[in-house]
Amino acid sequence: MTTTTIGRWGNSMGVRIPREFLETMHLGLGTKVEIQLIPEQGILLKPMTESKRKSNRELRKLLLSMRGKNKSELSQGILIDDSVGDEMF
Repeated sequence: MTTTTIGRWGNSMGVRIPREFLETMHLGLGTKVEIQLIPEQGILLKPMTESKRKSNRELRKLLLSMRGKNKSELSQGILIDDSVGDEMF
């Protein structure tokens, strides 16, 4: 267990995290973390899972790769397959 002090950080307050803790958890400057208040126990601070960050990056990459590649026929709702609509009821 280690002791630290709450300090001012702009209009908020912050806690300095000892280097040993950061190294053990593989955290560094700019690492996104989740913070959760656990009543009667304290505050839980944990790194965001890699899958969340990776999926956001992949989604953005996919979205950017599709930019400008819309087929006008599809965006206007025109069907390409002539067999669609010939169903028998």
